[in-house]
Amino acid sequence: MDTVFRYHIPELHPLAVHFPIALLAAAALAAIVWMTWGAPFWRRVTCLLAMLGMMGALFAWFTGESMEEQAEGVPIVDELVDLHEQMAFYALIAAILTSVALGLLTWIGRVGQSQGSRFAGMNPDRLPYRLGAGFLVLAAAALVAWAGHIGATMVWGVSG
Repeated sequence: MDTVFRYHIPELHPLAVHFPIALLAAAALAAIVWMTWGAPFWRRVTCLLAMLGMMGALFAWFTGESMEEQAEGVPIVDELVDLHEQMAFYALIAAILTSVALGLLTWIGRVGQSQGSRFAGMNPDRLPYRLGAGFLVLAAAALVAWAGHIGATMVWGVSG
């Protein structure tokens, strides 16, 4: 056990990247359930997971630069780092858009219940809203998975 504590991890990025992948994948699963059944509970679960995934993506994004500097000169990293960074940026933007859309739908669902609200009677769990927001969640999950695959290739890839 002492061996574990004798070493440290010099960069946070390898730890940070797991959060957006796991949370946005879980959000995608919750979104599929929400798109299928339309229950407000699943919209809120999807919203929470997407927002946590977005925060994880921000954490991963801001820790990536120092990791890039440390890995400079490694041929596979030099070849793929720009693509990885670009896909990570797209995933971050998709996660932000997803969080905003789901946050608005959840807010409308809450405000729309009060009488006299201009959103009264608006149901954020109607199929068009579910499909639109669900598509954003699935796109964010796919983009973060792709960025993760590129990152994993930089770390573990071998020429074949």
